Amino acid sequence: MRKKSYILFSLIIILLLGIDISWGSNRTNIPSMIKIGLRHGEQSAALVSLHSSSGFEFGYYEENRFYNLFNLMDIEDIIVRKDGYYSRLNSTYIETNLGEGEFGPYHVQVGDTFPSKGEMEGFLNTLEDKSLYYPVYEKGWKVWSGLFVSQEQAKEFIDRTEKINDKKLKVVKPNNGRVVVLDKRGKVLFIYNSLQKEYNFRPFLDKDGNDTISVDGNKFRGEIIIRRFSDSDMTIINYLGMDEYLYGVLPKEMSGSWPLEALKAQAVAARNYTIANMNKHKKHGFNLCNTVDCQVYGGYEVEKSRSNRAVDETSGRIVTYNGKIVSTFFHSNSGGRTEDSENIWSISLPYIKGVEDQFSIGAPNSNWTKVYTPLELRNILNSKGINIGEIKNIYTQDYSKNGRVLSLKIRDESEEITLVKEKTRALLGYNNIKSMCFDLSTDVDCYIKGSDMSNITKKPLSKINILSGDKAITASSQGTYHVFNGDNYKTFSGPPTKYIFSGRGWGHGLGMSQWGAKKMAELGYTYEDILKHYYTGIEIE
Repeated sequence: MRKKSYILFSLIIILLLGIDISWGSNRTNIPSMIKIGLRHGEQSAALVSLHSSSGFEFGYYEENRFYNLFNLMDIEDIIVRKDGYYSRLNSTYIETNLGEGEFGPYHVQVGDTFPSKGEMEGFLNTLEDKSLYYPVYEKGWKVWSGLFVSQEQAKEFIDRTEKINDKKLKVVKPNNGRVVVLDKRGKVLFIYNSLQKEYNFRPFLDKDGNDTISVDGNKFRGEIIIRRFSDSDMTIINYLGMDEYLYGVLPKEMSGSWPLEALKAQAVAARNYTIANMNKHKKHGFNLCNTVDCQVYGGYEVEKSRSNRAVDETSGRIVTYNGKIVSTFFHSNSGGRTEDSENIWSISLPYIKGVEDQFSIGAPNSNWTKVYTPLELRNILNSKGINIGEIKNIYTQDYSKNGRVLSLKIRDESEEITLVKEKTRALLGYNNIKSMCFDLSTDVDCYIKGSDMSNITKKPLSKINILSGDKAITASSQGTYHVFNGDNYKTFSGPPTKYIFSGRGWGHGLGMSQWGAKKMAELGYTYEDILKHYYTGIEIE
């Protein structure tokens, strides 16, 4: 095995933790609205159901003005699906293979593009069987018919019909950007091309003044954007106000029943994180996602009155350093002391410095233990692409001044690998090794008394020198030793059968400890006090 040093460079860690290293931005960059990705990539949707108790309007924004294209005020439930191949089972559409199913992405256009929506609607009203035709907005207003599975089916329709009200018919071939909107009975309400412009589904206010919209049964404030990027299913985006977004973030990051001042501190930290990471998912058409890759966002369903109040009472408040907005990292529990940013990543942030944190001591996960056998560790490492033989020794080499392990060494029969900083947690699991603030011991460690017979230290065999006859030898974890303690002989042997990680705290340890914030609030500190304790040299504006 070649000797390797597994260093987790700052860029890799940033990608793993979803963090933007550009820590300073201007106050003018604070957005009033934000786009949150609910489903994208591998989780994108072939079909979604939308519900609004007062119906919908569909359109687009230009220079902050909304242009209405379709009014669905009397329709509470709609089905939105990509224009593809489907079969229907009861009230559900099932996507089928290419060229199969009851419904497909081929259509027949009646006439040419209409110069206005009014003229398109006027033509629709002249048709005898209006159920066969529907409006389309794609490079202008059109009237189409059919959801044909093949071009041949579409041509057969044209051959049978020939003309409609003296207008010629032509086949419309599939397009990767098209989206079909239907009512719950399966009637096509309209089709649009999501690649040509960004379109919004807006709910009308209900009788209580709420503007929530349900996506597959989950309620959200604001509006829904549905885009079908080329060769993919549909990306579902929630478009809403900054504080409305934070309503759905806070209860997922901190219990809505916690003290108000702790929730206010979390609200400001979450607002700062949002602003500092606005471009994270730009290539996907939105700002942040709704998972731990960004901030967990649960929408309207998770909101709590106390956490909403915390957002409202800190609305617009942000943390700055030297006049710039910064990304305010936070974690669950520091274990008693927070950490400098450069000891987790490579970048040094002047406002993320280790501080004493007695407020986190005694909270959940202040102390934890995780035990591995050598075989378990070997299997985990091998499964992550790190080829290692039978493990002979594991030890910590460097600690930060704040008490976190900076370097973990793992040795097999011939070589040694080094896990630097957060690499240990990344490989063994963030919920297993809850922080890098740990001590490592084994089941064959020895307790050694000092010369004054009072100072007792625990050491592994590999770090013990044994006096044998007229010389001192360094013990090996592979050997067996009989040591005389003054009264009788004690036997020590190896190798270890257990490696014991005894740790403190949960998380990377940067910035605000959430459990520490809770304790500070309970002791009467304000949210400004909390933020200034955990972030060095900052201002709250």
